[in-house]
Parts: sequence; structure tokens; C-alpha cells
Amino acid sequence: MRRLALLVALVALPACSAAPWTRSSAEADRLVRDADAQLRAGNAPAAARILDGVVHRFPDAPVHDEALYGLARALVLSGNGAREYRQAAAQLDRLLREHPTSPYAPDARAWRTVLGAYVARAVQLERLIERLRTIDLEFERPRQP
Repeated sequence: MRRLALLVALVALPACSAAPWTRSSAEADRLVRDADAQLRAGNAPAAARILDGVVHRFPDAPVHDEALYGLARALVLSGNGAREYRQAAAQLDRLLREHPTSPYAPDARAWRTVLGAYVARAVQLERLIERLRTIDLEFERPRQP
């Protein structure tokens, strides 16, 4: 009987270590909460750095979808324009691809639509600015009589 109990304990041990909530999951959860506090304090760049670390270091953590969503949100709130918006859109795409049933997926789809429209406008604006520079250079060239 003791051998059977020992055998059951040995078989159950790997299953316990494969549980979704591990020490690294707890650390990932704590870091996501820290990043959320940074966002509430108005420090979006710090939150983005923390969440980027969570996304890369803890890809299997239960809060991975939340970290991706939070990272996209922090990038948008950082106020650095089109480059961060493109990165935010990429994080939302990843969230939708890796966690399609996440509770954050509906919001991610909506944000992705808005950011896609913004990024498209930013590209259009960049082209117009480049065209204006070309026109400006043409007017600055000395004209030959």
C-alpha cells in the first residue's frame, strides 16, 4: 500500500509542476500590476518597458494576453506618435493571433481598427510632406534666364 501511495505521489508530482500558476506566473502577474500602477500614475513609457519585459520573458504566463493589451495601451498613451502606434498595432495583432478568445480580444479588435486608420493617415501625411519638400526645393533653385 505504501508503494502504491509513493507511486501515485511520484506520478502526480510532474502534474503539479506543470500547473499554470507557477512562481514565474506570480512574478509576471506582479509586473503587470506594477505596469498598471505606472499607467495610472501617468508614466506610460515606464509601463511599456515593464510590459515589454513581461511579454518577452513570460510567454506562457496566464497574464500574457493582458500584458500584450497593456503594452499596446502604454505605447498609445506614450504620445510619441506614429512609430509607437505601429508598434501598438503589432502587439494587438499578436494578442489576437495568440489569444483569440481572450477577454481583451474585442477591445483589441476595436483598437486595431482605429490604429490602422491612424497609421494609414500618418503614411499619407508623410508622403504629402515629402512632396511639399520636393516642391519647395524646386522653387528654391535659381532660375536661368
